[in-house]
Amino acid sequence: MTPAVFILAPLLTAAVLLAAGRRLPVAVHAWLAILVMAVCTALSVGQALHVCSSSEAQPLLSHLATWLILPGPHGPLALNLGLWVDPLAALMTVVVCLLATLVLVFTTWYLHGDRFERRFYWMFTFFCAAMLTVVLSDNLLLSFIGWELVGLGSYFLIGYWFDKPAAADDAHYQAMKAPGACGVIESRLSPAHAQLKAFVMNRVGDFGFLSAVAIVTWVAWAAGAASLRWDEVFSLVRDGAFDRVSFAGLSGTTLLTLAGLGILLGAIGKSAQFPLHTWLPDAMQGPTTASAIIHAATMVAAGVYLIARCYPMLTPDVLLTVQWIGAITCFLAATIACVQWDLKAVLAYSTISQLGFMLLGLGSGGDTGGYTAGISHLFTHAIFKCLLFLCAAAVIHACHEQQNLHRLGGLRRKMPFTALAAGLAVLAICGMPFFSGFYSKDAVLAAAWVAAQDGRWQHVVPLGLGLVTALLTAAYMTRWWLRLFAGTPRDVHAVDHAHDPWPRATVVLLLLALGTFQVVFTFNANPLASGPLDTLLTAPGPAAGHEMIELRHHAHGTVALLATVLMAIGMSFSILVFWWLPERRRIDAPGALARGFQPVWRFLAELWWLDKLYDRAVVNGLGQGIGRLLARLDLGSAERLAKLDAAPTGPATPTRLMTLISLDGLVDGVGRSVAALGRASVAAQNGRIGAYAAYACLAIAVVLVLLLLT
Repeated sequence: MTPAVFILAPLLTAAVLLAAGRRLPVAVHAWLAILVMAVCTALSVGQALHVCSSSEAQPLLSHLATWLILPGPHGPLALNLGLWVDPLAALMTVVVCLLATLVLVFTTWYLHGDRFERRFYWMFTFFCAAMLTVVLSDNLLLSFIGWELVGLGSYFLIGYWFDKPAAADDAHYQAMKAPGACGVIESRLSPAHAQLKAFVMNRVGDFGFLSAVAIVTWVAWAAGAASLRWDEVFSLVRDGAFDRVSFAGLSGTTLLTLAGLGILLGAIGKSAQFPLHTWLPDAMQGPTTASAIIHAATMVAAGVYLIARCYPMLTPDVLLTVQWIGAITCFLAATIACVQWDLKAVLAYSTISQLGFMLLGLGSGGDTGGYTAGISHLFTHAIFKCLLFLCAAAVIHACHEQQNLHRLGGLRRKMPFTALAAGLAVLAICGMPFFSGFYSKDAVLAAAWVAAQDGRWQHVVPLGLGLVTALLTAAYMTRWWLRLFAGTPRDVHAVDHAHDPWPRATVVLLLLALGTFQVVFTFNANPLASGPLDTLLTAPGPAAGHEMIELRHHAHGTVALLATVLMAIGMSFSILVFWWLPERRRIDAPGALARGFQPVWRFLAELWWLDKLYDRAVVNGLGQGIGRLLARLDLGSAERLAKLDAAPTGPATPTRLMTLISLDGLVDGVGRSVAALGRASVAAQNGRIGAYAAYACLAIAVVLVLLLLT
């Protein structure tokens, strides 16, 4: 079996469903997509078992086509399209296909009867094909192609309800939102705006990724590499090819660092890391089931996956930058999640924060265990975050599209299975022992702890931010569950007819809930035990020494204890403030807390003012300013913008001058010159034979004079 089936099967399914349109019933669209992804899941499990159990270290390779051959100074460079399956790619393929199948099954209930339901299935399968292209590609070029297709697929899914009005004009949103809600630019919060925002902000990151591809291609071409396949590029790095080749006057470590920073910039855009994180919360405008796959195992995970795939190319300076970006992002997003009133917004900022945790681990270094911890957290997070989004979808669907945490409550009695599944997912993300988050997130913190043993503030600060984020995560996720499922309903109308979803959708929730337990990943009931992921996902490069392994072991035990204490503090705080005092003592503790820390609450509710800063400086400032400048250069003046057909009259004024030197004015000037020349020629061509004879005599006379003078 060729790995190409994982790309071609969903891609062809998307094409068939798109072409079929309304000619096929909705059920056929849904179950064809489910069948294809289920088959891909079964095949991916078989592939993973084969790759991970193989004693050979070589990955499975599959050559698809040669796109271009570039003659080079030391031989041709072939730009090939091929597939690469190692344990990382094989396990990621299983996660993507499995979650896609479960989400599709859940969607048959969630979008049942929706007017655009047919469109969802071809968009979804196209998106899966694009993501699997990123996962299975054997070089940077094909990765970039899949990268851009992932962006296109997310554009489709985020704008699924493209005709939905902006929040400022949406009566349901205005009636639903919490009093004093702020931070969101409501005039720009709609599926149409959100898909455009995601697309544009990802293009900023893609500039870095494309620059890195250009640098690596140049070095490979100049150094005589046969292709851009991962092993050949990594060989160039080991053999010092970047020292022998210059690009734009740069070479050596500087050039390699520049390429690594370009890859990181691409990951920052795709994985919604600071400062390009603001698109992801707006992407909640798409269907919640689309969010479950986009924000769990696919699009946002692609950036983390790219960092892991290109790990041998990353210099210490790049890794330190990765660690800082991850630490800042996880802390910033966690603080914002603490004050969100929209239940999906809490999960969106939680996703940003957890992705920051993954980068914090990867940036801590391979010898510290950070590489393994970061990728393990990618896998565990994919399961419990997908579950959290599907539980949110079940609540929203059952509560008349109500998303305000302050109006819900008491749903554990009406939606017991959903409450149970969501509770297990919350325990996992909080890092409760025996749950998957304890295994992976604490491993990330342990890697940061080992990296900070040198005592340098550059490594100590990211560790501190990660520990504080662990505390905040336990607090805001416990708050999320309590406000939804515990206590008494605060809006009886919203929760009166709530119930668990259809049986098949409930089964999906319970299956995902099994994946929240640590034993699924470690095959060991000991919460401090390592698992097969620690063996399969070892960092590229030399193995860690005995001393480093001992240091990592002790750090894991210390951090596990510290993180558990922080988790207990965070959860206890939320239980006290959001359940015990309001329910048992009838004290409005959440309101008192918000009023007591009003400046801090407002700062966090305003999303650190970053979204509005971007809107003012970039959208309304730089964007509109450049637009007006280009319009002036094109059309010349504001008057000309309003009155395109009016010819400039009167004396020469600045406006007239601008019109004359504008592109439109120059084009019109050429037209007017040709018209004037035509009028002059009309005067000469009057049809009188005498005049023609006179012109001829005059011309002959001029010629004779010139001959006599010479």
